[in-house]
Amino acid sequence: MPSTADERQLLDELRDLLAATVEDLTVEEIGPDSSLQDDLGVDSLARLELVAAIEDRWQIEVPQEQADRLTTVRQIAAHLAEAVAAPAGGTA
Repeated sequence: MPSTADERQLLDELRDLLAATVEDLTVEEIGPDSSLQDDLGVDSLARLELVAAIEDRWQIEVPQEQADRLTTVRQIAAHLAEAVAAPAGGTA
């Protein structure tokens, strides 16, 4: 289980990635419990771009059905924490 400092760092990195990936979105607008669609205006194309950026940044694979269930920044960060902590060859 990641420490609070690790979780905070992961959230910060995710917020930076979101701001870089989604047009007209700033880091300041992104809170841990922000809904991608409702609060941040992330549409389906931006979501695909975000998933691709996450997969590239953390060298993980996020199946589409799983990506569809991750609706808040905190949920994505929790998934990332599990995925990057999983042993190689494990399911993320």
